[in-house]
Amino acid sequence: MIKLKINGREIVTETGTTVLEAAQSHGISIPNLCAANGLTSYGGCRLCLVEIKGRRGYVPACCTAVEENLEITTETPQLRELRRLTLELILSEHPHACLICTEKKSCEEYKSTIRKVGEVTGCVLCPENGQCRLQEVVEELKVERVRFPASYRNFEVRREDPFFDRNYNLCILCARCVRVCAEVRGASAVTVVFRGPQAVIGTALDRPLLDSGCQFCGACVDVCPTGSLTERALKGEGLPDETRRTICPLCSVGCTLEVGLRKGRVISSFPKDGDTVNNGQACVKGRFVLRDVVHTPRRALRPMLRRHGELAEVSWDEALDLVAQRLTAKPERGPAFVVSSQLCLEDQYVARKFARSVLNAEPVLDSPSPSAPSAYRTVLQEQGFSPQLNFELASLSAAGVILAVGTDIALSHPILWVNVLKAVQMGAKLIVWNPGESSLDRWATFSLRTKPGSEPAVLGYLSRWLLEHRPKDQWTSIPGYEELKASLEQARSSGAISSAGLTAEEVQAAACLLDEARPGVFLCGPGFVGRADAAGPSWMLWNLAQLVGARVIPLALENNERGLVELWPSGAANGLSLDQVVQEVEKGRIQSLYLAGRFPPLGESRPDFLIVQDCYQGANNRLADVVLPAATWAEAEGTFVNVEGRIQKYKRLIEPLGESRPDWWIFCRLAEKMGSKDFVYQSAAEIAEEMSKMLPSLHETSSHHLKKGRPSFVLEGRKAVSQLIPLASSGGTGGIGSDSPASEGWVDIPDYYRGLNLCEEVKGLRRLREKTKTSRPKTGRIERES
Repeated sequence: MIKLKINGREIVTETGTTVLEAAQSHGISIPNLCAANGLTSYGGCRLCLVEIKGRRGYVPACCTAVEENLEITTETPQLRELRRLTLELILSEHPHACLICTEKKSCEEYKSTIRKVGEVTGCVLCPENGQCRLQEVVEELKVERVRFPASYRNFEVRREDPFFDRNYNLCILCARCVRVCAEVRGASAVTVVFRGPQAVIGTALDRPLLDSGCQFCGACVDVCPTGSLTERALKGEGLPDETRRTICPLCSVGCTLEVGLRKGRVISSFPKDGDTVNNGQACVKGRFVLRDVVHTPRRALRPMLRRHGELAEVSWDEALDLVAQRLTAKPERGPAFVVSSQLCLEDQYVARKFARSVLNAEPVLDSPSPSAPSAYRTVLQEQGFSPQLNFELASLSAAGVILAVGTDIALSHPILWVNVLKAVQMGAKLIVWNPGESSLDRWATFSLRTKPGSEPAVLGYLSRWLLEHRPKDQWTSIPGYEELKASLEQARSSGAISSAGLTAEEVQAAACLLDEARPGVFLCGPGFVGRADAAGPSWMLWNLAQLVGARVIPLALENNERGLVELWPSGAANGLSLDQVVQEVEKGRIQSLYLAGRFPPLGESRPDFLIVQDCYQGANNRLADVVLPAATWAEAEGTFVNVEGRIQKYKRLIEPLGESRPDWWIFCRLAEKMGSKDFVYQSAAEIAEEMSKMLPSLHETSSHHLKKGRPSFVLEGRKAVSQLIPLASSGGTGGIGSDSPASEGWVDIPDYYRGLNLCEEVKGLRRLREKTKTSRPKTGRIERES
């Protein structure tokens, strides 16, 4: 810790802190425009100049590290005049008439009516009016005139990309967008082009952002201190009436977002700065798509019954009475019950209880891809182990080596990638292992591309090489060493590595890196440990992790997938998988089908009685006998468990639209009409209380058990004892699969919410995904040392 004085006040701060950070952390304001949390010092705006006793001239507070016994002055008449002069120079190239207008308060009530103009020539025309950092600094420095000739740069406003416009006539060249894109997100889609008076923010060869590697996370928009980068959909909305906090439901990370509300509508969503999970960052879906999830015209808002061949709106009682009557009639075979894997824990708990105790059926999850955490745990539990699945995102930045296998986390888990990028920037080594090119390759020490099906052979070679090239006494203390070594010798294949598309030298170099650059983390997507034939690869990955002291983290994709690992021991319905249910319906063997989740369009294979419970109107709604409108996450409260195993509570943002109701409410009212007395819940909190008692691992989901001031996680057993497993236990090394077709879809991104396809609903997201697909080669192999 370092002691220093600022304006005569003695403060204590950490070593490595800048003067600006030290002052701000102690409530001392220093004007600035180019500094931002998490970004390197830039010193571009020169507004944060301060005096330091014993030094000549003035120094920028954002670029000056604190030292012991410094005496700093932040406010003097000379500094105030110098800051005003500097700000006037900045304003001379920025439309400033409104900023210095003496009558600006008089036009307050008219501002919202003129925000949609194509050209911004003043604050009243700017969508950022009222939430602009430049406005705040002008007020703070009390600038009332600009003594320099105004210079309008006359750039064309760039509107060719999705989601936001770029108006560089308003840019002050703080380079916040450039730094956050390169340093925090690792994309480097924009930079400062040209120099001197011609300098401007742009892309390589002046290409659109879509062609420059931008993933439209919105980080640049969030850090921009002016209206240069503005969200297109908000231009005519004005400021929100209020903001409320929620958890994003669109992937497994569970980012904390601040949602702007206006007249009962969701109009915007921004990442919560300082949050433990996402720390002010978001992805394209959380930042720009949430409003469409809630307010799409495709919403199902009223119960409907089929009468005389047509669906007609009815009351809830009429709809539920018919469902209860038909389902109580109990045909020879009970109904198939499909439930959405994106429901919160409370909805899932009630759905499972309802299916088993009322419908006498086993529910099936609608997830289109296997769950990596569930598959990995199941494989290990079959051998008597309970793997640790909990982790913290922030801990990834402390890793020495990271193996990303079967996933492109920059696309599937963008916030997780932010933490991996931190580790790489701090010296960690990244090994990327996928069947095709990945956006991670540019950061990788090694990029291994293997043919599909060859993973067991490569894992076997890695393990065998480590056992042969490290002292034997390093391994003999681990149970199973002799058995594993013997089984690897029996499975040795001289052509396995070359058939996989690699060379022995490449695999050996990767093995050395895994063994030397500790601690290690293996990040595994469903493309590796979630497949039907993943038992062997999962065990061999476990063995490799034991040999190099690494941690295996199977990555969940969907918002509550990690919670379902605790809640659902099986994903079968009446002993069938989802694909088998589809086949049974097509063969006419299922008479009643209750869809509370996604399901392929039925067409002519429609069963005798079809119930659709969803937030949206889809192809199956038009065939349904009964439609039950469900509320979205924004219109209910509940609990998610994110990819870390972190328990996340969220509250209702708005009142349910139309007559939609939470899923648990629908199941409970239907159960009552079918004669059950075990569904008397009146709130999600009551369900969470019962769930915490029935399921020990989810004990802390009850609000009574949540620890204030510290995160709550799924409760896990003791860490599994290190043990090596011979290949015989996992079914051998498997085939090389050289004749297997290349997998084009190994990067699985769940671009849907319940029955809503987000790419169909949001044009900008569809353009982004199409661009990602066309820019990715299907096969190939590279190896690069950074």
